[in-house]
Amino acid sequence: MTMQTLKLPARALAPAILALTVGGCANLGTQGEPVLPKTAKYPKDQAVALLLPTSAEGRLGAAVDAIEAGYSAALMRDPQFSRKPITQDTGSDARAAYEKVAKTAQPPLIIGPLLKNDVNAVAEARTASSPAMLALNEANQSRAGMYQFALAPEDEAKTAARLINGLRDAGGRPLSTAIVYPSDDPWGERMRSAFVGALDEGPSAEVAYTSGQPGNLGAKIEAADIVFMVARPKEAAGVYTALGGSTAGVPVIASSHAADNKSDAADKAGLFYVDVPWLVNQDMAREYIARSPDKPKSDHTKGELGRLYAMGIDAYYLGALVANGGSGAGTPLQLPAGMTGDLSFTNTGRMMSRRLSLGRIGASGVTGPATTEDLAAAVKAADTAKAAEASASAANARRIQG
Repeated sequence: MTMQTLKLPARALAPAILALTVGGCANLGTQGEPVLPKTAKYPKDQAVALLLPTSAEGRLGAAVDAIEAGYSAALMRDPQFSRKPITQDTGSDARAAYEKVAKTAQPPLIIGPLLKNDVNAVAEARTASSPAMLALNEANQSRAGMYQFALAPEDEAKTAARLINGLRDAGGRPLSTAIVYPSDDPWGERMRSAFVGALDEGPSAEVAYTSGQPGNLGAKIEAADIVFMVARPKEAAGVYTALGGSTAGVPVIASSHAADNKSDAADKAGLFYVDVPWLVNQDMAREYIARSPDKPKSDHTKGELGRLYAMGIDAYYLGALVANGGSGAGTPLQLPAGMTGDLSFTNTGRMMSRRLSLGRIGASGVTGPATTEDLAAAVKAADTAKAAEASASAANARRIQG
């Protein structure tokens, strides 16, 4: 039997409708500029419940505010769905909050919880008759009708690997790749593992450094045609400089954190990075907010809060897909041009892939979108420079011998 995927179209030339299309794997590379449909096409009179720790303060409270603001912005831009969601606080007991809305006479579509422990608790409480649900994190297990939408940093490493898989050197051979990552950070090891696992060819070098003390890394990547750099925001400029910076001789792709710290952006000129489309194309993000009826109180066009605001937007559109076919039906879902990436889910509700966008930091430190052609051109330029240097060295050696 042919498996079908419930999908929102990436380009909406007319008021969008939900369509069933033959399922398939997402294309490799990076997605184009997101163009979400004019309407998510929720079922008529569909009720929605948001399960979030709304009583939280500090960083978690700011994260909740960003997700709610993104969801609200998407809802208010939708001309066909004005039904506001009910919000249930999961701050004290996520399972109790879930059961309160799930056991009503006409249970709503549930979006949330956000925290991993809360998602696990709710997953344990679900049965075959539970209402459709879009969790905002990953659980340790799958449950019928529960789709799991998470912004896993490993998706950045996988996107970088897929980009590299599609490139070739001047001789048509796969590129020789190095990965540079912090050895004293569990996040760095997860990123390393995800990147190496997604590469078609094993890396020529795995270079670990100590946070805050990268040392001279240039000599350790000499055999590489391209480098994937994993670094926290405050360390990215230092690690990039330790690789040689814009004169490293090879293109460097970094994880999203590299573009978060704007104070040292000029020191990262030439650096490629992968991130959610919402942050790579900030002009698009600012225009989206400017056209939204409800303006956010904080700047949601940068950093972690920007990613979470984009998650709220995508949660609104994914919710429609889940409501239209996700409740226990074992239906794969796809949102091919979301603000957090090109998203696809398996028939068990697990995220199959999240394809991100490619950006680059310019000479003045300004970030902006980049293309796979830009990356290929950088590889070619580095290859040409290496060949010219080798030719010059050989000529010099001949002169000395002669």
